Order: sequence, then C-alpha cells, then structure tokens
Amino acid sequence: MKNVFVTLLLPSMALGLSLGLNAQEDDFSVDAPSGVATLVHGDGLEIRFEADEFVFGIGGMAQPGFQWGRQDLDSTGTLGTYIRRSYLDLHATDEKRNLDFLIRADFSQELPLLDAFVQWRPSKHWTLRMGQFQQIANNREMVFFEGDLNFPTRSLLSQLFAERGREFGLAVMGAWGEPDGWTVRPAVSVTTGDGANSFGSLSNDPDLGGMKWSGRLDVLPFGDFDASSAVDFVREPTLKLALGLATSVNIGASGAVGESHGDWLIYDEAGRHQLPNYLKNHVDLLMKWRGATVLAEYVNAAAYGLDGAFTNPSLGTLLLPTQISTYLVLGNAFNVQAGYVLNNGLALDARLSRTYPEFAADNSASLLQVADALGGCLTWYRNAQALKIQLAADYFNYPDVPMLNGWQASVQTQFRF
Repeated sequence: MKNVFVTLLLPSMALGLSLGLNAQEDDFSVDAPSGVATLVHGDGLEIRFEADEFVFGIGGMAQPGFQWGRQDLDSTGTLGTYIRRSYLDLHATDEKRNLDFLIRADFSQELPLLDAFVQWRPSKHWTLRMGQFQQIANNREMVFFEGDLNFPTRSLLSQLFAERGREFGLAVMGAWGEPDGWTVRPAVSVTTGDGANSFGSLSNDPDLGGMKWSGRLDVLPFGDFDASSAVDFVREPTLKLALGLATSVNIGASGAVGESHGDWLIYDEAGRHQLPNYLKNHVDLLMKWRGATVLAEYVNAAAYGLDGAFTNPSLGTLLLPTQISTYLVLGNAFNVQAGYVLNNGLALDARLSRTYPEFAADNSASLLQVADALGGCLTWYRNAQALKIQLAADYFNYPDVPMLNGWQASVQTQFRF
C-alpha cells in the first residue's frame, strides 16, 4: 500500500502544487501567423484564429487521492488509493455562427464518454443544445461540473437519486434580466431517459421505454451571479440568490433512477413490457455573500402506470403495490450545505443529508432507506480551482439497516490544466 501511495499520489500532488503555486508565472500567450495560442492553468490551452473568429481549446482534470473508512459489518476498515476522475476536454467556438462544441471523457470509467454536444446561440436570450449533456432537471449539485464540487464526492441525495447525470437529447435554455436586477433562466429538454451511452453496446439494441421530458426554472431576484458552483470566489459584495424548480418525467423507466438501460423489466398481462413512469421534482436554493455560501436542495420521486404489472412475462407473479420500491428509488430527500472561503484560498464546508423512503421502514428490500449523512471538508484552492487539496470526512447512519452505518475520510488533490 505504501508503495502504491508513493508512486501514484505524491507525484500527482507535486505536479498539482507546481501548477497551482506557479500558475501566474506559467500562463503564457504565443502569436502565430494564423492565430494566438494561450495557456492558462485551470482553463487549458486555447488557440484563437482571428481571421475566422474560431477558438479551439483542450484541457483536462485529474483527481488522485486516498481514502479510508469503516462500516459496522467491516470491523477492520478499508484503506486505498484511487483516481476518482480523469477528464480530457476538447471544445471549440465558432463566433461568426454562434456555435459551441464540447467533447468530455472520463478515462477512469469503463464507458468514458461524458459530454458530446453542439449548441447554437440564435440570440443573446436563447441557447439550443443537442447531444449528450448534463441533465437540466436534476438537483442543483448534479448540474455542477465535477471539478467545481466542494467535496470529493457528491452528497447522499445526489448519489441516491442520480447516477452520472448525463443524457442524450435536445435542450432549449433561455435567459432574461439585468446584471443588477431580476434574472430568469427557463430551460426545457427532451432526452432518451436511459442515461449516458444509452443506446446499448449493439446497433440493434434500442432504447427502452419512451422519452424523458424535463424542465427547470431558475430565478435570481438580486442580480446575476455565478450559480455554477457553491464557492464564492468573487466574494459577492451584496447578497445573491438563485431559486430553482425542476421536474422530469421518464416515460417507461428501466433503471433505479431513470438513468440506465434495461436494468430490469416488468410486463403486462400479454407479456409485453410495461415499464413504469418515473417522476422527480426538485426545489433548490443557492445563496452567496462575502465568501459565504449556502446550498439547500429537496427532491421527491414517485412512480405511476403500474396497474396490472407482472414481474415476469409468463404472468406468474403480480407486482405488489410496494414492490416497485425494489426497482425504483422512491421517496424524499434533502441536502443542506454551507461553506466559507477566505481570501487566501482556504475554505471550510459542512453538509447534512437525510432520506425518507416512500413506503414503510420495514420494507428492508427498498432501494431507498431512512438514512442520515453528515460531512465536513477543508479545502485549499490555488488559482481558483486549477489546484485544490481536500481533506474530507462523512458519517452515515441507517437506523433500520445498522450494518450500513459507518464513516469515510479522504484526502484528494485536483489539478486542472
């Protein structure tokens, strides 16, 4: 274990420290006959072709670390190293035609593709996006880019009610308002509802069920601000607030949170697929003021369209009323986190999450159980988030499933290039 730690984590930390401590010195711009190349640590390499008003960029992110923890069923505990995420980004902008392109892959995953989309900005108020992208109607933390998270891992709410948060489809996003006045950001999307890489491993493996229809409305009553992360780097001099409502309905879900492809099937009396409709509603709030940030989120998930459903095509077993909770994550949850970042880049964050299953607590087979999660994180940021080092700990309590009780701690570095 020590050898793995030395060969994997320490060189990564050293590289990240070099990037962060010398970020301002190493940023540079080079003129070329056809354009200008600019390297900024944390934002990657950009090449601008002035004549064509075209910008091409490449960047990435790595998150090496180690963690240790213990569950009640494991008295010895665990200790290990990991690469949580390793991203490579390719992006481009055609300024003449108001087109943007993004391809993002995570090479620490078996299926690496995360984002692959093109978007068009027909006016300053509208954006149309097509491809695979982050689902607009998840909770607010799931809309944050993974490199902008306050903790090494997402909250318990995000982990239980979402997977990778990516889907294939079409989204339309709008924005109206004044910099110092009311701002409104509506968005709607139609996606496959089968998650990232949703078309299966074979060309004749079609999506299951119908489409997922989603919408989100964000209202910023005190003026526009950066609502894409829960860190107040700019130390907003006046109170900033984003209030969000989001909803989605997946017509024919076949995965626990409506983000997967044929994990299970249920049937009607003729032996045909009768996949349930999966509805999720979110309410969230993000506040920033003078380095302080508060994020609060609530979710409710329900299923319908289950009358006369069977667990196998031969009509051997009728689906019981509460049995759907063993297929889908159903119930409610909230997550509240607060943090403060100092001028020197040190930040302290804390969070509390709780889940409430839809059916009685004695349903031990339910995917969602009553649970509490309490966590804290100390982070050191350099050059915004080009480099960050995090020390985090979380405690989990499952009153009805004591064997899942436990804690987890981790030290993680992140460097973006």
